[in-house]
Amino acid sequence: MIDTRQGIRKFANLGGAENRADRLIRFAVSLIIALLAAYLPAYTGLGSEGRATFFILIFAAGLWLTEAIPAFAVSFLIIALEIVLLGLIPGGEWEAFLSPWASPLVFLFLAGFIMASAASKTRLDIWIAKRVLFLVGNRPEHIMSGMILVTFTMSMFISNTATAALIVSILFPMLATMRPDNPYRKGLMLAVTMAANIGGMGTIIGTPPNAIAVGLLGTSAPSFVGWMMLALPPALLLVISLRYLLLKRYPSNEPLIDLGPLHGVDHTDDTSIVHATVPSVPSWKKSAVVLTFSLTIMLWLTGPLHHIPTTVVSFLPIVIFTMLGILEAEDIRALHWDVIILIIGGLSLGSAVSSSGLDDWIATLFAEQTLPLLLLVPIFAYLVVLLSNFMSNTAAANILLPLVAAVAVVIGNSSPMLAVVTVALSASLAMALPVSTPPNAIVFASGALKSRDFWLMGIVSGVLGPLVILGWIYLVSTFF
Repeated sequence: MIDTRQGIRKFANLGGAENRADRLIRFAVSLIIALLAAYLPAYTGLGSEGRATFFILIFAAGLWLTEAIPAFAVSFLIIALEIVLLGLIPGGEWEAFLSPWASPLVFLFLAGFIMASAASKTRLDIWIAKRVLFLVGNRPEHIMSGMILVTFTMSMFISNTATAALIVSILFPMLATMRPDNPYRKGLMLAVTMAANIGGMGTIIGTPPNAIAVGLLGTSAPSFVGWMMLALPPALLLVISLRYLLLKRYPSNEPLIDLGPLHGVDHTDDTSIVHATVPSVPSWKKSAVVLTFSLTIMLWLTGPLHHIPTTVVSFLPIVIFTMLGILEAEDIRALHWDVIILIIGGLSLGSAVSSSGLDDWIATLFAEQTLPLLLLVPIFAYLVVLLSNFMSNTAAANILLPLVAAVAVVIGNSSPMLAVVTVALSASLAMALPVSTPPNAIVFASGALKSRDFWLMGIVSGVLGPLVILGWIYLVSTFF
């Protein structure tokens, strides 16, 4: 669900101490480039508000790319600049740039974080992962399938960072029993990153780019179930294809894998006798989490039947888990508020791009090239994959999705859903480098992989993925 460089540094310790002077230089360079790009050329047909928005867009992109300041802080800066440059001019409505704080998507993501926190605190996530791995047996191909299934499913509703860290902690004792020269060790760890990254495609709350796409599409956005119909088939096809690739590239030289070490991974079950010294989690709390999870997801999936808004359903886990004491005040404070702020910044930036006319101006430039929409969408999709390998995929989506929506409307003369959803889903396919996503960084930090081990999976997913996604969504939008 989450893709921030802060998370990468937290789990992999790749960042180190930042030099304040270096940050200041990167900030100044980003500012100067944005000012020159927005105000120096004589852009025909671009008004003062469009230029101001263009400046904000380029400045934010530079800050996100150089990481001169934290990603969430860029969102605050975006909103502040919009209020000063656009909202305070005669006729401007500065309150409009604060409206994303009340977006229904904020509460939808908040519910996802609440559910993830409850599963983690009750250790239910570890228990589920262990149960699935024991059920699939000890054949290498079955273990990889079971692990991919758990990781993929959890990442649809829980942070992909937390999911990857959890699965790695479960698998690492098992890896220690394998022969050091077994290639399967690498394949299994790569499968963790692949399933965690692609799993986030499956739901609106799976990863921030999905939510940003839904926010930009507004009334034409797919429902919770509609999104799953668009995203799950290509995601599953990609996962199955990459699983086959990993098993071929990293075959096991051991016919059976010892699952015994998994018994030593504590899930603090109150029936445990091995870990009796660890404070147990009462069974009723686990049962309450399971029931609330099931009810919430069922209500999300059956929205067209009962017509309860998805956002209203989101309050269910928030109320139940806090009412029953499963989550306390410190748990709420520990939620990933920075990710929510990053989403809000993206929605506010999209609003400014639209209201200032910048989207129409950029779309007109593309329209003059007479390129068909089905050719432009892959270009944007590959661009978001490229950018997301070097910066947060949320930031990349914040930059590109408003432009994609505008171009799709002008060129396609129809709803921009096909283009926006395709590009948003493609943002989850960037996994060619250790720093591309937090799951990559977590696995890399374990010492089981080298940088070059990510290349094959990253290139295949980045090249094949956007075409698979576009093909499926085009098929659905055309014939269904």
